[in-house]
Amino acid sequence: MRETRSIVCYAWAGLAVQFVLVAGVVTFLLAGGNDTVAIGLVLPTVLLAAGLRWTSGPLREITAMVRRRTRGDYIARSVPRGPAEVRELAVSLNYLADETDRERARDAERSRLLREMQQVSVRIREHLHAGAVIREAVSAIRELLPVDFAWVGLTAADDLRLGQGDPGGSRQLDSIAGPLPPESAGWLLQLYRERRSYSVPDLRSGAAEEMPAELRATLAGRGASSLLLTAFGAGAELIGAITLLRSDPSREWSEAEIEAVEFLAEDVGRGLEHARLYEGKGRLVAELQALDRAKTSFIAAASHDVRTPLTSILGNLELIMEGDAGPVGPEQGRMLGAVQRNAQRLQTLIEDMLTISKIELGAFTSDLQPIDLAGIVPAAAEVIAPAAEEAGLCFSVDCPDRGLMIEGDPEQLDRVLSNLLSNAVKYTAPGGTVTLTAGRSGTDALLTVTDTGMGIPEREQKSLFTRFFRASNAVARAIPGSGLGLSIVRTIVLNHHGEVDLRSTEGAGTTVAVRIPLLRAHAATAADVAGAPRPVPLPRGHPPSRRR
Repeated sequence: MRETRSIVCYAWAGLAVQFVLVAGVVTFLLAGGNDTVAIGLVLPTVLLAAGLRWTSGPLREITAMVRRRTRGDYIARSVPRGPAEVRELAVSLNYLADETDRERARDAERSRLLREMQQVSVRIREHLHAGAVIREAVSAIRELLPVDFAWVGLTAADDLRLGQGDPGGSRQLDSIAGPLPPESAGWLLQLYRERRSYSVPDLRSGAAEEMPAELRATLAGRGASSLLLTAFGAGAELIGAITLLRSDPSREWSEAEIEAVEFLAEDVGRGLEHARLYEGKGRLVAELQALDRAKTSFIAAASHDVRTPLTSILGNLELIMEGDAGPVGPEQGRMLGAVQRNAQRLQTLIEDMLTISKIELGAFTSDLQPIDLAGIVPAAAEVIAPAAEEAGLCFSVDCPDRGLMIEGDPEQLDRVLSNLLSNAVKYTAPGGTVTLTAGRSGTDALLTVTDTGMGIPEREQKSLFTRFFRASNAVARAIPGSGLGLSIVRTIVLNHHGEVDLRSTEGAGTTVAVRIPLLRAHAATAADVAGAPRPVPLPRGHPPSRRR
């Protein structure tokens, strides 16, 4: 607008100068006497006034038009009239206004398309499957751009195939999808490497000579004239191309349309790459899960098959040691005792593997019923006492006679105690102590097993309840074990709506606390049960963990 105002001012000044010069010449030619001098003085003024009147009206209209456009009235135009120079000025200003309006329209269209494509990009990033990415892209193209045909093709092994999820009908793509000629495959790859689109208003014209002849003939056979093709990929890899066709050769592809499609193509490439990685990860996870299920099923079947003959071995071994098959000498008894201990270890390992298999298969359940936990503790302690005595340990038990009523599975709770006590005995050196305490803590029954054994390194304690995990110091000392006991303990306790808390100091010992909710009728106060003992807290320095 500033340039337009300058042109108008220059026009006014130029016309004024021209009229002054003409008036001066006429005056000089007519000057010849007093009357003539008078006329010569008046005539220039009259001519100048007439000339200015003839030009001032059109110039005022032009000036008014410029001011209207400056204020935002973009439909304002001038009517060419007056002198030739003024008419030419009006025509030029109208042309300039038209060009400005066209540029403004192009900018508005570019902004609109890019804004819409940004919203499409957000939707594309929400999808994790290739079909959904392609559907979103093709739907956006059909909605935002005037095209007769839109297609997202994917390349693989020099083939161009319809992307799964493309809403275009497969019948109309039979002549397009298929093996790509080597020249076409290389051309598409070159387009992608140069990060440029290929557009041509008429596939049958000389302007389409850059395009491979086979591909051009195939697309032209669809009855299309105007083509826009944009390749996309990930990194250096070509993944496919967006192909847009129009049947009207007079409608060229605008820069705004090309920019919008290129913007979309980048997002499609990224979206398909992410989808490919996600789907590949999903397939890998599914394969690993299937392998894990097969492994778990095999372990369960193998463990069951081994348990049956092992049970028979232990039964007959017990009969032999009791003398049912004849007298057993001291040396024979010692050897049979070693066989029995190792057979029992093998039986425990098999039971643990069967339990883990059931847990992984989702078949491990607890048969909960009202029981008194105080009645289970003595039996478990009695079983572990000989092993503790043989290991040279001081083993003590502190448990009330009754009053720890919970909902529990007696067999599984006995297994919890056996695992915790056997670990304490196994990892405590001769001369150490192992203590089993049972009591109440608030509304919970509390079992604690404390030892003065080798302890567990602090950095490894968070992994102790992971199946098959064993502490590094136990492995270094070649202490046998499967690493399944604590994992089974935690599963059983969780099935009883309880929690396990383990605190350990390397070289000083370990305390494991098991909390299980008391039955509501027995959880209010210790006075609810006659003779109920006081709550037994954890040892100092080992506070219980919070209920999950």
